[in-house]
Amino acid sequence: MKRTYTHPPLHTRHAQHGEHIETKQVFEGRSFGGATGKDTIRIFPLGGAGNVTKNMYLYEYRYDGKLRDILIVDCGIGFPDEEMFGVDLVIPDVRYLMDKRDKIRAIVFTHGHDDHIGGLPYIYPKLARLPAPDSARQSPDGSSRMADGHRDGGQGKIPMYAPTLAAAFANLKLKETQIRDRVIAMSFDKHVEAGPFKVSFIRLTHSVPDTSHLVIETPIGIFYHGSDFKFDPTPLDNKPSELHKINAAGKRGVLCMLSDCLGSERPGFTPSEQIIGETIEKELRLSHGKVLFTTQSSNISRIQLAIELAQKHGRKIAFLGRSIDKNVEESVKLGYMKFPRDVIINDRDLKRLPANKQFLVVAGAQGQPTSNLFRIASDAHKMVTLTDADTVIISADPIPGRENDVNKLIDQIYRHGARVSYSDIMEDLHVSGHGSSGDMMLLLSAVGPKYVWPIGGTYKHLMQYRRLAADLGYDKRDVLIPEDGEVMEFSQNGPPRIVDRVPLDDIMIDGLGIGDVGNVVLKDRQIIAHEGIVVVVVPVDRRSGRMTSPPEIITRGFVYAKGSRQLLSRASSVAEHALTLKKGRITDWQLVKKRIEESLKEYLLKETGRSPLIVPVVLEV
Repeated sequence: MKRTYTHPPLHTRHAQHGEHIETKQVFEGRSFGGATGKDTIRIFPLGGAGNVTKNMYLYEYRYDGKLRDILIVDCGIGFPDEEMFGVDLVIPDVRYLMDKRDKIRAIVFTHGHDDHIGGLPYIYPKLARLPAPDSARQSPDGSSRMADGHRDGGQGKIPMYAPTLAAAFANLKLKETQIRDRVIAMSFDKHVEAGPFKVSFIRLTHSVPDTSHLVIETPIGIFYHGSDFKFDPTPLDNKPSELHKINAAGKRGVLCMLSDCLGSERPGFTPSEQIIGETIEKELRLSHGKVLFTTQSSNISRIQLAIELAQKHGRKIAFLGRSIDKNVEESVKLGYMKFPRDVIINDRDLKRLPANKQFLVVAGAQGQPTSNLFRIASDAHKMVTLTDADTVIISADPIPGRENDVNKLIDQIYRHGARVSYSDIMEDLHVSGHGSSGDMMLLLSAVGPKYVWPIGGTYKHLMQYRRLAADLGYDKRDVLIPEDGEVMEFSQNGPPRIVDRVPLDDIMIDGLGIGDVGNVVLKDRQIIAHEGIVVVVVPVDRRSGRMTSPPEIITRGFVYAKGSRQLLSRASSVAEHALTLKKGRITDWQLVKKRIEESLKEYLLKETGRSPLIVPVVLEV
């Protein structure tokens, strides 16, 4: 018999809302009507399993082994690691879907964070067969360069659905890239029917309003898609989790629950957002100069709280950052944020306002080099400079992989003498939007699925979630741990099993290009960064095909040219010798370039112990 999990204190916390989560015996072999035995559901992640970002999940319905319908949940971006030189973003690899686009019935989004909606402008044109754009990109001047994707009929070939605020944020991204198709806003009392899938929305608290879990009804049973969440009894927007819907889904019987696991290592329950207010107000009282406040641009409830406190202390508010500006504007329009317009000032007016009357909501909580906060810290901002009287409040924890960027940002701010407040040195400045172990165990106990699948965390989080599930009586075999690309098949004929693995690559966004940077290019960049580059210029007579002078060696990031003249002279001789191996007129320059590269690589490795990138260039004269 599987154990139940109860937590009376949480029930008490939620009593003010007239609801509680019912804990019960977990799923014990309930039957699902309607299935024939030939029906199967396959689920596999293109991102988000074994990693934190780039969330995208495919639900496939198959009959008698034949693919009939596909439902996509989320379409997010990821962030490059330190070895991805020059790469801005990473998006899911959707090559698997290219010959199955006619099977896609809908894309459904859980909430408005970039790691769940940010990939949409890059991927949707491919899936919906829009007129081929160059990319979902912008010119250096900020104007869009994407081809117009509008077709007669309005909605595209693939309908898209999301809770209201998530739809608004996603549509901003589509609008910016001149895609006229739109995500349909769904209230929490509505559902989506997409082929054999019926999708209902459950409101959960997170770090952005209108976060949802999905109840996905299929021919073989119910799946519960439990993306990012926590149980906050006193959320800033006064819209708590819809606990009665969670209870109802559990009572109906859930075949498998996919659950956020990022906070599985933390004990207890994640605190409420309300605790942050006192900390922000304390910083406002202590500051004698301007206050710069940064958090995730989608965390509009926290931004609303910060604005109210700044207003209370007689400060004017300026928004610095395109993402924050757009998100706030859209949130005000939809009624998610409210404040007097006269407290908002333009950044151009800051010079005329005393520093102790300024409160700047600034983009750049993750230390992004192109963000407003980074530019301010680097003395590269036109309107704002830092002084030792100023305070910078970083109300966000680094996304895994961005820790170094954030630490560098903090160091740079400190160099100005400004006060920096961040969660490592100050309690209650940031509260995670992800539940802790108590939140996860409570959800698991309430839903009581037959199988559970932790998502949205690294492998260590997956393993810790498995241990939590074991405390509720789940067998190790009932906690599924597939990784990105592994295809998990569910049927009524036996337990779920991995039936295939789809090869996936990181699709990198680099400046104006999508997918232009592959592994070969990335490897070259890594070599240049670590070892430097050597360019061999070979002057050749256009008519005779013979060298007119010895090869010239140009280096960058390899050796100091003036101090290594002898080395470079010998390198030129090595390249020349490689050319003389071929008698007569040289016609196959690709072969010659390869000879030069191989000869120099061997010579330079022997002399310096380094392997720079070698680029032979033939210059016809």
